[in-house]
Amino acid sequence: MRKWLLALSIVGGMLLIGCSEGSKVSNPPASDFVLKDLNGNNVALSDYRGKVVLIEFWATWCPPCRATMPGIEKLHKAYKDRGLVILAISLDSGDWDFVKSFLASYGITYTVLRGTDDVQSKYGVRAIPTTVILDKQGRIAKRYLGFGNEDDFEKDIKAIL
Repeated sequence: MRKWLLALSIVGGMLLIGCSEGSKVSNPPASDFVLKDLNGNNVALSDYRGKVVLIEFWATWCPPCRATMPGIEKLHKAYKDRGLVILAISLDSGDWDFVKSFLASYGITYTVLRGTDDVQSKYGVRAIPTTVILDKQGRIAKRYLGFGNEDDFEKDIKAIL
């Protein structure tokens, strides 16, 4: 019995070492996508290479998403001329006109795209809001799950601008 426990401990330890911080890929490249904007135009993530990109997965029915939006708008206004791009990917289904009027009522001026299951899957979005910040080379620099703190977003954005 002790030999069995010892063998399990050794195997378990080896597995933990294999999954340790050192084996993680840092700053993986973001998956490219092409999505429609509010006007039906195609927008490709690759068009923003060389800029810092904040991608926000959200929906109109999500209270934490709505709470995050004013802070993201503030960041957009403060840093758009310094190389920050905001791409908000709406996971709403159905009436796109409702999404447009919702955004107008919040005074949102950053780019909003209609999400797809494919893009949601590529970014591993299982809950919203999910925020991903990309560096200028198109690599994932930071990922947030749930309600995001504007100050944390700003600190990360400033560090890579």
